[in-house]
Formats: sequence, structure tokens, C-alpha cells
Amino acid sequence: MPVPGFLVGEPNPGRQDGVSYPSNLPDESYADVEGSYASNEIAINWSAALVALASSLDALMAK
Repeated sequence: MPVPGFLVGEPNPGRQDGVSYPSNLPDESYADVEGSYASNEIAINWSAALVALASSLDALMAK
């Protein structure tokens, strides 16, 4: 189970994982279920940007 707080993927109209999505619209192709790796995959390239932003904001607020 992923650690809460990680940034996950986005809607993925490709639907490579075979999960049933709530809509056929590309921007709504997201399902928060364990088997939906196409939209819930945790990747370092997404989380790294979030960590950089959070670190920058923390440094600015400390001044």
C-alpha cells in the first residue's frame, strides 16, 4: 500500500490497466483503486517536483 501523501499519476485515457473508469471522457479517466496503475502509479519524477516546491515554500516561510 502506498504511503499517504505521495503524488500519483493523472487521468489516463489509454486505460492500459483494464480497470473500469467512471467516465469515457479523457480528463475523467481516473479511478482511486489499487489495480489502477495507469492513473495511480507513484513515480519519482512527479513526487520530486512536489518535494522541491514544498522545500522552497518551507525555506521562504522560515525567513
